[in-house]
Amino acid sequence: MGKLIQCSSPIAKKPYHFRLTKTNVYSIEEVCYYIRHNIYMMQEEVFDREFAMWIRSELHMDKTADKLDRLIQDHHNIKDIVVTICCSCDYYEEEEIHDLIQIMDETTQLPKYARRKLKGDNYLRCKSYEKALEEYEKIFESDEILQADIKVYGDLFHNMGVAYVNMGEFHKASELFLKAYEKNGRDGSLAQCLFALRLCKDVETFKKLIRDLEISEEKQGIWEKEYQRAVENSTLSKASKQIERLRELARNGSVEEYYDKVRGYIVEWKNEYRRQISV
Repeated sequence: MGKLIQCSSPIAKKPYHFRLTKTNVYSIEEVCYYIRHNIYMMQEEVFDREFAMWIRSELHMDKTADKLDRLIQDHHNIKDIVVTICCSCDYYEEEEIHDLIQIMDETTQLPKYARRKLKGDNYLRCKSYEKALEEYEKIFESDEILQADIKVYGDLFHNMGVAYVNMGEFHKASELFLKAYEKNGRDGSLAQCLFALRLCKDVETFKKLIRDLEISEEKQGIWEKEYQRAVENSTLSKASKQIERLRELARNGSVEEYYDKVRGYIVEWKNEYRRQISV
């Protein structure tokens, strides 16, 4: 998890799996560390009855499990649950726990739309793209967005565009990035719109946008370099290497190995997709 943690409590034989970040933890100390470094994505559903059962059966912390059971059953807020967990061991000092409480208090004081956006942003960060889109769309379906500044609309459209890009829906993404630019006026949103249009090979709309918005040659040059860097980085990705391996096998006539690899990659990609939508 990026840090050496000395655990004085029992170590679980079977880890608890935080589905959102796809992280396994084996001790109460690791849970506390996880909470601190993911404090902005803490939600009541992160700690459910399954978590309380793991605390009881794997860590043998019956008193803590009993408290969590009561809190979950009585629908207490996430702050009470986090404090109960962090106070169950000596991993954090009292002052550090107060800092966590302050962060959670500040989060709860945000407008409802901002809290929901924060939740969507966390899903996006963890590559749970459909879940992120669900949260963003809920904001637009309610009156809570009426409280927001117009630039917040732009940020929401931009993040939705990011989700659609990662889902391979480039034309939909380009439309959302353009909406984002119209609301927030940010060059980053406009650049992403143009990149998405290139990915979906919509040359006509790409050229029209450059003309209509009178995008300077200087900006076009800068963005072209950014696009080429992104293309180069994508060729180094695991998925790109897998596809290149398939092409190599096809060229060499290794038919049996080719189809074995195809089946294996499809299973792997399906499992990754299921992990993204099963939070």
